[in-house]
Amino acid sequence: MESYDTENNDLDIALWPRERAIEYVIDNYGETVKRIIFTYVKNYVATDDLFQDFLITVYRRLDSFQGESKLKTWLCRIAINKCKDHLKSPVNRIIYLREHIHDTGHSKSPEQLSIKDEERQQLINAIFSLSIKYREVLVLRYYQSLSIKEISELLHLNESTVKTRIARGKGKLRSKLGGVQFDEIES
Repeated sequence: MESYDTENNDLDIALWPRERAIEYVIDNYGETVKRIIFTYVKNYVATDDLFQDFLITVYRRLDSFQGESKLKTWLCRIAINKCKDHLKSPVNRIIYLREHIHDTGHSKSPEQLSIKDEERQQLINAIFSLSIKYREVLVLRYYQSLSIKEISELLHLNESTVKTRIARGKGKLRSKLGGVQFDEIES
């Protein structure tokens, strides 16, 4: 397995052989993209399917990456667009609603009952209960460690809108979690 210098390779990835470029994307950004996809669809099978679609799109559109934004931003934008298209599909809306109407939020298996796991699960459930406009900015900021500017570019929003959504999302989380601070749970 080759070692890649992420910063330098991001700019010239469009010049590489496609197979090598896809390998680089999977190695360096695969988990990040999968987490973003899961944030939208909340289903492991759909996440895997959309990730495959994402890779096909990247493979086909690789030569259109010109380095105007970071590669990570470009890849995340493709993933988010795939998710939004997926969720707009009438068939997928019905499947999504059926899965989540029956999801009663029962506690996980006995092996996962430690206090820390329970807090994380509560946080994840609270985040997933938020509307997508709050959920996406919180996940991108706190789980993907993107800057306000990167989130702004990725979602095509003003930086002030991103900051407002983060603040409101954290407020909604705080009320859902009984006043617990979002940042306190993360540490």
